[in-house]
Order: sequence, then structure tokens, then C-alpha cells
Amino acid sequence: MSIKTFLQEIDKGLTSPAYLLYADNEYPIEEALSAVKRTIPEAEMAFNFNVFDMDSADSIPTAGEITDTLNTVSFFGSRRYVVVRNLQRISTKEFKKFQSYIANPSPNSVFLMSYTGTLKKEMKESTKGLKTICLDIRENDLPVWIKEKIRQKGITIKDDAVGYLIGVVGNDIGLLSSEVEKLASFGNETITISGIKEIVEGSRDYSVFDLTNALREKNIEKVFRIYRTLSETTEPYNLLGAINWHYSKMSMQANDTRQRKDFSRAFELLNDTDIQIKTSGGAYPMEHLLVRLLRL
Repeated sequence: MSIKTFLQEIDKGLTSPAYLLYADNEYPIEEALSAVKRTIPEAEMAFNFNVFDMDSADSIPTAGEITDTLNTVSFFGSRRYVVVRNLQRISTKEFKKFQSYIANPSPNSVFLMSYTGTLKKEMKESTKGLKTICLDIRENDLPVWIKEKIRQKGITIKDDAVGYLIGVVGNDIGLLSSEVEKLASFGNETITISGIKEIVEGSRDYSVFDLTNALREKNIEKVFRIYRTLSETTEPYNLLGAINWHYSKMSMQANDTRQRKDFSRAFELLNDTDIQIKTSGGAYPMEHLLVRLLRL
């Protein structure tokens, strides 16, 4: 199960009366609920899309309030969508109050419950009658997810460009989403590798390909001249991802033990720098990486 499964459920018209959607973090849950909202006509949104938050700072809704809403006749003759967020904030005992509704659901409503974090064993055992879907986006689902986000923008993306984007940015959903938004804003009908390079790798004067060539040549002055230019327009994580992608391509051509060892060490250094950038550990992580790569 994954967000891909839930998108397929939406395409089929959300045929189950009740869903439990869970993920390690909020991002895929937001994505899933946004996808549901896109299926509802704007004129009906205020009447037929109701959200209850079990982590509300004001007042926690009761199971009775929620089931009353589910059983209320919807406006416009359409279905009513009732969302309960942050289900992890209630006890299993409290959750069981929904079971009588789940056993006899309204044919005019869709019940969508979201749970952030690892689904507890007791909760799993209490979800009979629910369509339970884990929304965490697995690595092999990333291409489908990216294509769907791009499609929603009314544009397309080449298969090799999808692979390149993942290679450069990594599998962080938040960063990928940010780059997709950036790519879509440039107005191209089709996204290609060359288009991504212009945006993700920054300057037209130099590319990360030039930087990796300078690293291979052990040309210290050239490496840091190119890096300074690229860093003016490119985020560190994008530069790191692009270097990793180019090194991955070059490693496929390694034909002796020494070269393979050098590439293996390079990937260790790239991984260490990735951790430093994400955790703000250490000063000038990119500069230190380049110095260490020059020493290989």
C-alpha cells in the first residue's frame, strides 16, 4: 500500500465508505487530502467537506459530533467528505466509538481518518471494516508520484528526466515537491533533463558536469572557481545531488580496482556531507567535501 494506491482509489471514486490513512509524517497525508479536494466542485467545498482535528487547540470534537455530520444529508445531492485528522491523539477506546458507524455507514458520506506516525498494534486490531492505506511514499513509487504532480500542473516529464531529478535531489519528498513546483513555474510543456540542469544546477556559465571534470583533473583553482559560481544560484543539497548523479554515471565506467575503490570512498564522502547539510553539522560542508574529493 502507498499513496499510489490511494490515488487509484480516488480515480475509482473512493468506493469504500471509510478509510484510515496513515504515514510517518504529515506531508503525504496533506497530499492525499489535497487530491480528494480536487475532485470536489468549488461551489460544494464549504458544505460537503468537513474537517475535525483531534489535536485542536480549541476543542476536541466528540465521536458523536463527527458521526452526526457523517449522517447529515449532503447539499447538492453530492457525497459528503468528513475528515478526522490526528487520530493518533485519541485512545483506542475512544476510536472504538466510531465502530458502530463504520459497521453501518451512510451511503452518502466518505469517512477519511488520518493518523501520523507508526500505527499502533491496538489500532490495527480495531480497524476492521476500514480501508487502511499507508501513504508513505516508497522509493520505487517516487517516479509515479512525480509524474502525477507534474500532470496536475498540466505538463509532462520525460522518463529519463524523472530519474535525473531523483538522482540530483534525492528521495526527500519535501525537496522533490519544491523542485517540481519550481520546474512547473517555467512554463515548459515538457520537462527534460536539459531543462532540469538549467534550473537545478544553476548557472549557464558552468554546470556540475564542469565541476566533476575539474575534480577528476585535480584542478584546485578551477574546482573552487566553478563551485563559487554555482553556489550563487544553487542550494547545497541540489549541488550535492548533482555531483552524486554524475559520479554514479562515471562509476559505471570504472574498469580497475583502484578506480572502484575511489568511487566507493567518494560515495561515502557524499553521504557524510548529505548528513552534515541536513543536520547543520560542521562548518562549510561542501567546501570540505571538495577538498576531500580532490585528494582521492
